[in-house]
Amino acid sequence: MKLFICLGAVFCFLGVLFGALGAHAIKDYLIQSNGLGNFDLATDYMFYHGMGLIVVGFVQGRYPDLSFHFAGWLFIAGTILFQGNLYLKSLFDFRMIGMLTPVGGIFLMAGWLMLAFQALKIPKLKK
Repeated sequence: MKLFICLGAVFCFLGVLFGALGAHAIKDYLIQSNGLGNFDLATDYMFYHGMGLIVVGFVQGRYPDLSFHFAGWLFIAGTILFQGNLYLKSLFDFRMIGMLTPVGGIFLMAGWLMLAFQALKIPKLKK
């Protein structure tokens, strides 16, 4: 699916952009606010799940009869909730919706399990 590949590439771009910002432009602020660890974790996870979305897009295109799109939507929801909340917490000390961070983490883990489950359904190649 083009949407997953496109969003995956955007997430990877944001991971690189935020990584550069966190390492240079706003590093001092993040250190002073004790947000550097959360910011770095969110940046890493943004990139990992962007790559995961790209994989989902390619395998969904190759095997449209299998339900890889569930993994993609779980990655998207998890990224918004988990990484989004970590960014808000580290940049603005915004803790009001902090309880959504673990929900986002569960969505991310569920996305990887869904990807694995659907991969087991890929038919064997005939020789």
